[in-house]
Amino acid sequence: MAKLLKIVFMGTPDFGVPCFRLMVESGYKPILCITQPDRPKGRNKKLQPPAIKLEAEKFGIAVAQPEDVNNEEFLQKLEQLVPDIIVTVAYGGYLKKRIRKIAKFGCINLHPSLLPKYRGSAPMNFSLFNGDKKTGISIFKIVAKMDAGPIIYQREVEIGAAENYSSLYKRLSILGAEDMINVLQMYENNQVDLTPQDHTQATFSNKIFKPDMCLDWDNCAENIQNRVRGLGEYPGITASFREKRIKIIELDITDETSPKASGTIIEVIKNIGILVATKDKNIIIKKLQPAGKKIMTAHAFNLGARILEGEKFENGF
Repeated sequence: MAKLLKIVFMGTPDFGVPCFRLMVESGYKPILCITQPDRPKGRNKKLQPPAIKLEAEKFGIAVAQPEDVNNEEFLQKLEQLVPDIIVTVAYGGYLKKRIRKIAKFGCINLHPSLLPKYRGSAPMNFSLFNGDKKTGISIFKIVAKMDAGPIIYQREVEIGAAENYSSLYKRLSILGAEDMINVLQMYENNQVDLTPQDHTQATFSNKIFKPDMCLDWDNCAENIQNRVRGLGEYPGITASFREKRIKIIELDITDETSPKASGTIIEVIKNIGILVATKDKNIIIKKLQPAGKKIMTAHAFNLGARILEGEKFENGF
C-alpha cells in the first residue's frame, strides 16, 4: 500500500544505499533522489556516478545532480514537487534555510553517532580512533548549525572488540535504514517528539585527510591499533616498507615490550604474523595490503618479501 508521505531523498555514497532501498521496499518510495554530480575517480579519472544514483535508477526514480543544491532555479523546481519531508543520508553538502523550509516536515538526517558526540564528517572513524566501546545512530531535524538539530530518534550500538571502520560502516548503514523507517512511521502517525541536543556536550569529528592515513610508529600500541581499526580496509592506514606504501589492515597487541626502535621487525611468526616493536608493547601484524595488491595475511606477504632480521616498517607517506 502506498504511504502518505511525499519524500525527497538526498544522499551520495553507498552508506545511504540500505536506507534508500528499505524505504522503497517499505512503501516510502521517494519522488526524487538528489545526489552529487558524477565525479572523476581512479587512475584514469573516469567519471563515476554516486552509489545512490545507481540505486535510484534501478527503481526508476528520477535523479537530480545539481552542482549547487541551493541554486534558485533548482529550488523552484523542488518547490513545485511540494514534498512532505526531505530525508538526507551522507549527502555531502550544506542545506541553506530555503531548502530546509520547502518540505512540510523540513529536512531530517541520519548520522552515525550518539549526537551531540562526534558532530561532523567522520564520526565512525573518530569513535574507533578513541577506542570507544559504543556508538549509535541519531536521526535529527536539520538546522543551520552542523549536526545540531533536535533529535527525533536515537539508538545505542555496541562496538565489537575486533570491529573496524569497514565493518562498522556496513553495520550502521543497515541499522540506520531500519531506524529511518521507524521515524517515517512516526511522522505518518503524528508521533514525532523532538529532543534538543545539549550543545555543551558536543564534540567534533573532522574530515579525514591524507596525513591522517599515515601510520606513526612512534606511538603506543593501543593508539596504533585504534588508528588501524579507525580506517579499516578503506581508506586504510599506510606505513612504508622498503620505501613502498603498504596498508596495515589488522593487528593484535602482545604483553611483551622490546628495546628495539619503534617499527623494527622482531620476528616473523609462521602462520601467525609479523612481530613489531612500538613505543610500548609489541604488536603482531596479521593482515596487510601492499600497494597495487589485494589484502593478504602477513605470513603470505613474508613468503614473497622474505623479511630480514632487523628490517623496519617506517612511517607512512
